Amino acid sequence: MKFHCAFRCFGASRYTANLSYWFPGSHGCFEVDFPRTVIGALRGGARVKGVVLPLAITLAIQAFTSMAMIAPSVMAPVAAQELGVTAQGIGWFVALEYLFAMISGLACGALIVRFGPVRTCQISVSLAAAGLVVGTGAVLPVVFASAALIGSGYGLVNPVSSQILASAAPPRMRSLIFSIKQTGVPVGGALAGALVPPLVLALGWRWAAVAVALLCLTVALAIQPARVYDAAKKRGGTSGSVREFFAPLGLVFANPPILELAIVSMIFGSAQLALIAYFVSYLNLELGYGLVAAGLIYSSAHVAGIVGRVTWGAVADRWLSARSMLGLLGLMMALSGMGVAAFSADWPLPAVIALSVLFGASAVGWNGVYLAEVARLAPPDRVGAITGGTQFLTFIGALAAPPLFGVVVGLAGNYGRAYFIFCLLPALAGLRMLWSARRP
Repeated sequence: MKFHCAFRCFGASRYTANLSYWFPGSHGCFEVDFPRTVIGALRGGARVKGVVLPLAITLAIQAFTSMAMIAPSVMAPVAAQELGVTAQGIGWFVALEYLFAMISGLACGALIVRFGPVRTCQISVSLAAAGLVVGTGAVLPVVFASAALIGSGYGLVNPVSSQILASAAPPRMRSLIFSIKQTGVPVGGALAGALVPPLVLALGWRWAAVAVALLCLTVALAIQPARVYDAAKKRGGTSGSVREFFAPLGLVFANPPILELAIVSMIFGSAQLALIAYFVSYLNLELGYGLVAAGLIYSSAHVAGIVGRVTWGAVADRWLSARSMLGLLGLMMALSGMGVAAFSADWPLPAVIALSVLFGASAVGWNGVYLAEVARLAPPDRVGAITGGTQFLTFIGALAAPPLFGVVVGLAGNYGRAYFIFCLLPALAGLRMLWSARRP
């Protein structure tokens, strides 16, 4: 097997990012056109020079841990048959991933102090790779261990990335820089949707998991030269006490504006996970799309999330407050999600793709603005710890959403009704953000 994946940015006249892929029997590319406001915001010579390497490292780690996190959901329709469970059972796997992500996020502040941020990034992506390989054991206890490892790696990404970027990003570009880094999530989703189905068809789901793990390990090795950044930072020890472990949550609850953001993120996260965990199964099992076609529609939603994250970050820096931007995204998430809920096998493909794109741009596009606002409100030396604390609450929504969505599918009789129900709370959260943005 040979494959090639490249992500290239073309000249300023085109403002286009090109993501291409090739596998035996499948090849193609995505071209993403960024608005001129985004490119204009990135211009600034020396102002952004110091953020390029930190942004590149954190973006790569985010993309490949996200790919590892999402890949099991894409494999679910095939792997579930061999494991003797239904495709809806992937919800429990994803819930376990997020349970361990919640726990590792709380520990991330201590890991940063002990090992440094770059080494913590390497630990993150290596844990995700180990989880994918362990999951090929194809017996349920081993699959649970796989979810624990993948989730533990994923939970380190946002806190360590926020700590790195909070000191590197210029304040007037904070939302944009954080949002660019957060495009790693939809990039990972797009890679999973585009590459994993052809791998599964060509090699089987086990070797597909191994291939994704090798990509993750390659990234861990590639950032090794940046360990010089760790050496330049003063590091200390940690007590390892229970009190120290839960300290990030105490910091969040002691700050009402940050706590409000964390609760809203918990609601938005539930809608995002409903899209991530079940969308391929919805398209494949209920609407009758083939696995590859469903994966590519799923990828289109994540590509829209790439454009959305960067665009919303630029808008939040230049024209709207972060809270206003989050409020509008909550309403967009709810309305487009209700449109997705109305899908049927009779819908024309362009309409399915269009609504999937709108849902992805909002449900996958809010995180960068949110994380930048948390970093702005947090003390500079506690950004990583506080981000880990807010992430704990964010991932409560992510933890509860997949199994709850599966239960709702069973009770309601189809995926569409479940998507409609899950889009009600984001509308209320969006209205709350718009109201709070009016406060002085």
